Amino acid sequence: MLGSVLIALLGGAAVGMSRSINGRLAMDRGAFQASFFNHAIGFLLLSLYVIAFHRVGLPLLGQTPAWALTGGLIGAVFVAISSYVFPRIGAARSGLLIIGGQMITGLMIDYFRGTAGFHVGQPAGVALILFGIYLTRFSR
Repeated sequence: MLGSVLIALLGGAAVGMSRSINGRLAMDRGAFQASFFNHAIGFLLLSLYVIAFHRVGLPLLGQTPAWALTGGLIGAVFVAISSYVFPRIGAARSGLLIIGGQMITGLMIDYFRGTAGFHVGQPAGVALILFGIYLTRFSR
C-alpha cells in the first residue's frame, strides 16, 4: 500500500512538472503546439517501450471498444487546457483547480456508479481544496 501511495505522489509531481514545462512551451509556441509536442513525444516514447517490452500489436487495437479510446481524447484536451491556463494563472492555482476538478469528477463517478458510499468528508475535502484556491488569491 505504501509503495502505491508513493508512486501516486510521484505521478502527481510528474504531472505538476509536466504542466509547468508545457505551460512555458505554450507561452513560446501556443497551447495547441505545446500539446502537440507533448503528445507526439509521449506517443513516440510509449510506442518504443510497448514494442520493445510488451510485444503488443495492432490486432489488440481492433479488440478494444471504441469508448475506451475516449481517454486519449480527454487526455489531449486536458493537456491543451492546462498548457493554456498554467502561464496565465500560475502553477499553484492551476494545480489546485485541476485537483479540485478531479475530486469533484471522482466523487460524481463513484456516486453514479455506486462504487463508493457517500461520506460527508468527501465534499468537505473538495470544499477545503476550493477554499485553498480562494486563499491563493492573497499570496501576492
